[in-house]
Amino acid sequence: MFLPSFDRLWWERVHGPAALREQLVQAIQSRGVIFFHHSATLPWPETFRSLVLEEAESRAGTLRVHPPEDFWGQPLSEDEFLARFAPQCTRGFLSTATLPAFLDKRGALDGQILWLCGLTEEDQAAWAARLGEFAALPAAGRCAVVLELDGKRIQRKKVRTISADDVLRPFDATQFCTMAVSEGGAEPGLMDYLAALCVELTGPAPERLPLLLSAHKGLLEDPVPTVSDLLGLAQREAVHHVRRAQLRLLLPLLEDLRISLLEDLSDVCAPLLPYQDEFGNQYTSVYDLELRHLVHFRNCGQIQVPPEVWTEVRLCYDARNSLMHQRNPLELSLLRQVLDAAARRCP
Repeated sequence: MFLPSFDRLWWERVHGPAALREQLVQAIQSRGVIFFHHSATLPWPETFRSLVLEEAESRAGTLRVHPPEDFWGQPLSEDEFLARFAPQCTRGFLSTATLPAFLDKRGALDGQILWLCGLTEEDQAAWAARLGEFAALPAAGRCAVVLELDGKRIQRKKVRTISADDVLRPFDATQFCTMAVSEGGAEPGLMDYLAALCVELTGPAPERLPLLLSAHKGLLEDPVPTVSDLLGLAQREAVHHVRRAQLRLLLPLLEDLRISLLEDLSDVCAPLLPYQDEFGNQYTSVYDLELRHLVHFRNCGQIQVPPEVWTEVRLCYDARNSLMHQRNPLELSLLRQVLDAAARRCP
């Protein structure tokens, strides 16, 4: 199976991530100070920053990119800031002067695009205050400074705040997995199933997807132990996730198959109505009947069912019973049969 470039697929072509990237590019293009916030860890953050800065530089005219600075939880003093981003101005900085006023007076950041990330939470607050002051000064319009906040969301006047939490949504994972499975060349009949498994198992962590698709054969043929090994889950938890993926995919198909089978058997079932089951439930329409009723009527000799239709009734009944009542995921052979029956009856 061909594996696409997941990092670029996520940030360039999936709706939410691509929209977030575009928001930041436009903000940088407009210049000023931008607070970029995300409460959860971003997947492939280096790729994201690179793509944003490449596009921003191409649109921002005279602005030039300074490579993103990741401080990995290390403190950042004002002197160190100047040494990194404005070394030509370090000799003129006095401790009695405020850094924002000094940057404005000297034009120290003119023409630059800066990106600060990885600061401690305390430093994030301190630099948000400094950059908030700088944003109100004329020199802020001659550069673009991005401060990445991965804790508390901070807002300041004259600062544009962009939060990944406002843009990235659960559907992003669905779109991402579907696109990746499609581009990877999965077997057509099982493509939707593999995508459903990947959506369930990636959850909020899209970076899991390459690992899952690298083991796609085991994921399809023997999903529970494969999931346990790949993600370090207990068997019970792996069963839960595989079953949830199958339910999401198969329940609508099983419902379509139930209606189709009842249409085929409506003439033989109609004389049995109205019908009251062992729980006291009343059924007045053929379409109210469940697959278990068809099994009961046929086994009691109350209806005659053509062999080919009976095979499909039992298939759907066994599949739904396993998923809903026995709470077991279907083996691949049975799942294939359900998908094939749905393709024949409900194209």
